[in-house]
Amino acid sequence: ADEGFEQISVEPVVADPNEPYAIRPEDIPQICEGYDILAKEMLARKKQGKGFNFFHYMIDLSGGPCVYKRLSGCGSGTEYLAVTPWGDLYPCHQFVGEEQFCLGNVDDGVVNTDMRDTFKLCNVYAKEECRNCFAKFYCSGGCAANAYHCHGDINKPYETGCELQRKRVECAIMLKAAEAYDEGN
Repeated sequence: ADEGFEQISVEPVVADPNEPYAIRPEDIPQICEGYDILAKEMLARKKQGKGFNFFHYMIDLSGGPCVYKRLSGCGSGTEYLAVTPWGDLYPCHQFVGEEQFCLGNVDDGVVNTDMRDTFKLCNVYAKEECRNCFAKFYCSGGCAANAYHCHGDINKPYETGCELQRKRVECAIMLKAAEAYDEGN
């Protein structure tokens, strides 16, 4: 923000746990502390007239996306497809090259309807881990690609992503509460 950026997004790395750059369980407390520090800094800068947005804290708590989006997220495999230069169709760019996920091609359309239906049924209610999570309607069950690449199953959420998402939602709620308090005083 000191360099003049008003819109900021930083994505946590998602990697095989054996990679040296992978986020490890012992890294999570430090990352969460960083999210807290960032939220407090955002409040301070806003009061100084130097506010900025952090993508992961931009949550509409009063309206938000439609119910379908809250349940199923990005729509990979059903509303959203990746198209390769050869015309092959995949549920999203993160599945390109993994042949079992090829849905078809631009000439013939979607022919792998079983895979499409697997993605259609991928939602927060299909994921046991999401049942009691307070953030489930803000993350929509998480990223299918991250889940698959971590567990081999699009319906088994990527736990590290879940922990970080819950913390970001918590910080977003804190920011909204602090802003509402400041407006009332």
